[in-house]
Parts: sequence; C-alpha cells; structure tokens
Amino acid sequence: MRRLRDFWFGEADVAPVALFRILFGLLLFNWFWQLFPNLTAFFTDAGILPRSDLASSYPDRLSLLSLSGEWWVVAAIWAVSCVVALSLTAGWHTRLASLLSFVLVSSFSWRDPLILDGSDFVFRVVPLWLAFTPAGERWSLDARRRATAPPRRAWAFPIRILELQIAWIYLATGLEKLGGTDWIAGTAAYYALQLEHTFARPWAHTIAIDPTLSHLISWYTLAIELAFLSLAMLPFSLTRAVAAAGAAAMQVGILALMNVGNFPLIMLAACVLFVPPGLIDRLVPGGAVTAAGGSVAAVGGAARARAAGGLLALAAAVSFVTAVPSYLEPLRPSGDVVSALRALSLDQRWDMFSPNAARSDGWLLAPAALADGGRLDLLSWGPDDRSERYSDPLYSRWTKVQERIASAFYAGYRSSYARYLCRTPSDHLGPGYSPLLRFDLIYVERTIQPPEKGPPLISSTTLWSQQC
Repeated sequence: MRRLRDFWFGEADVAPVALFRILFGLLLFNWFWQLFPNLTAFFTDAGILPRSDLASSYPDRLSLLSLSGEWWVVAAIWAVSCVVALSLTAGWHTRLASLLSFVLVSSFSWRDPLILDGSDFVFRVVPLWLAFTPAGERWSLDARRRATAPPRRAWAFPIRILELQIAWIYLATGLEKLGGTDWIAGTAAYYALQLEHTFARPWAHTIAIDPTLSHLISWYTLAIELAFLSLAMLPFSLTRAVAAAGAAAMQVGILALMNVGNFPLIMLAACVLFVPPGLIDRLVPGGAVTAAGGSVAAVGGAARARAAGGLLALAAAVSFVTAVPSYLEPLRPSGDVVSALRALSLDQRWDMFSPNAARSDGWLLAPAALADGGRLDLLSWGPDDRSERYSDPLYSRWTKVQERIASAFYAGYRSSYARYLCRTPSDHLGPGYSPLLRFDLIYVERTIQPPEKGPPLISSTTLWSQQC
C-alpha cells in the first residue's frame, strides 16, 4: 500500500511528462495548421455553419469564435493559437500556454460540430490536465530561466491525473464496446476495415475479409482498451511498459489501416507518459540530469497540496463520469450540472466505433444545373459523374462534414450547407461562368452485409434540393 501511495502522492520523475509536452505541442501546432485552408468554410458566417444556426443547437457551448463571423477575426485567433502551440512545445510559460491551448481548442471545436472527429476531444482535454503538471521543468525555456539545475522529480499526483485521463479514454471506449455485439463476437474489424469510402485505407479490405485476422484485430483492440488502465496505473515499471507497448502497437495498426486523422498520432504520443524515465533519459539528447537537480515542491506546503489535490481530483472525477458507457447513463450528471460542464468544456464522451462498428459508409453527390443547360457536381467541381467517391488519402475534415450531412441526426444543418454551396461556384469556376440554378444533395449509401452474406448493398437518397 505504501508503494501505491507513493506512486500517486509522492514524487515522480518529470522526464516522461516533459517529453510528452514537446510531442503534444508539435501535434497541437499541426492540429491548428490543418485548419487554415478551411477557416472561411468552417468558422465564418460565410461558411457551412453561420453562428446564427449554431446558436440554436449548441447554446451552452462557449467559443471565442462566436464573437465574430468575420474572416480576419477568425484568422487572428488562429494565428494566436499557432503561437500558443509553439510556446507549449518550447516550454515557455508552460502552464499558461496549456490553459490557453485548452480554451483555444475548445473554441475551434465547438464553433463547428460538423467537422469534429475523435482526436479533437483528446486535444481538448489533455492541455487542461497538462497545465497542473510540471511539464515545463525539463527541456524547456522555463527551465533555462531557473537559477538552479532543472528538477528531476516533482509532485506525482497531477501527473497521475493526466495519465489517468489517457487510461480513461481506453477504458471508457472499451466498456462502451461491451454494450454491443461486434467486438465481443470478433467481427468489428470486418466491418470497420471495409469503410473504404470514409475511413478505411484501400489495402485494409484484404485483412477485413480474412476471418482470422479480423477476429484477432477485434479482440486485441478490446483487450488493450479494457486492460490498459489496470496495467498503466500501477506502480510497476513492467506493467506500465506493457500497457504502453500494447497501446502503441494498436495505434500503429490504426494508423496503417484506417484514415481517421490525428487520433492515432496523439494517442501514440501519450504512450511516452508510461515509458520508464530512465529509458527516456538515455534516449533523449541532454536527458540525463544529476541528482543535484533535486525536486520541485508540491504546491508550497502540505495543507495547500492537499487542498489543490482535492480540487484537482474532484474536477477530474466530475469530468470523467460524464464519459461512462451509455448503459450506465444514470451515473452521468444531468440538468444544470451537465450544462455547466458543457459550458466549461469539462464533459467527455469516448465512444469511437462503439458499441458496434459502423456497418455502412457512402459518398455525397451534388449534381447541379447551370443557367446555360450545363451540369456539374458541386463537390468535385467536375462533370456530373455518379461513380464511386473515396475519401482523401491524407484525411480531410470534409469527409466528416459529408458524413454528418448524410446523417438524420444532423439533418437540421443541411439548409446551411446547401446555402454555402450556392455561394461557392464563383470561387471555383472563375468569372463569366453560367449562373447556378439548382442542385440536389444525394447520398449513396454502401451497407456491408455480415460475413458470407454477399457483397455490399448500394442505395441512394436525395437529402436536399436547393434553388440558388
């Protein structure tokens, strides 16, 4: 028990969390950088979701981007965000940079729910807990400004909360999967790896239809998610290393077989939190620190440390409980409490490919009629071609947009999206183009049948018709 107590409330080596800060900062900068080409489309009133339409659906979400729908304001906030991400990477005013990262990621995330993917939720919650850790005490500008050598050890509890957040993502997702049948039966990978029009890479199909491989992938994923927390949050270097290695292998597999954006990258980076500190000191240039470096004090006294730890534990517990599996819905906060948590962006939900894997994907078409009798497709800006469409091999948030526009849950956003498409031809066709008269939004759905039940079923639905 003493070892477990010291693990949680004693001192911990700061090398893993400091290295994670650098990796996270680089990935965060890339996260913001990826948004730049679509600032107008995603975050301004001239884009796919004007603020007036957003307010009616998400009134309790706070976002700095709700202050203005002008491009220059959005661009200014974006530029500040990039600077903050670089500041976090370099470890300059690390705690402030972490808190600002939390606010800025939340602002961009909640401004346009049509573009959200699983990685966005990780990028949102991680910097909040990172702000309480000594992540800036090593390999940072903050450490260089210290008069003494950088500390090797610091109060463990804030670091454990950050680690627990990563572990909770795995466990909550795994528990959510237990509410379905595909993962337990071993058929989830069979379906997920055939979503080649949205998230599966072209070469994943061969693995998907191999019963042995698809079953092993499904069961391995479920096992890692359910076991990670119990292995990673114990005071044993071996179990923590096993958890990190198992999770890293899973994320590499996701990266190789699925096109799901930044999620496997940020989860791979998080594995370094559980790597033995001695290994990091040997591998990172300048990593070795003499014992003279000492340690950084908890929070300036036992009483203050207990108070700060108690508040941090309470905030984490309230935040984590919002992500319990759907079959434990009564445990989640409700009413004014959940509204406050949503306003503060403290709520979570980890249900990626849960409780079952998606069994269908598809592609969106926008055949349009021009005033001169010509026809084109507004999404490809080419001929009115009804052939199959595949997602961008490098991943594009437009894939999520089109997936959500096709979903009945997001049907209320179709009119905004259609109005945006009416405004965009001049940007692509140039001056002198024939005016756009009308177009349809057609979703072609491809439903994957159970193993050995035949090829996918194809159907199409007209989602929206728009006069321009």
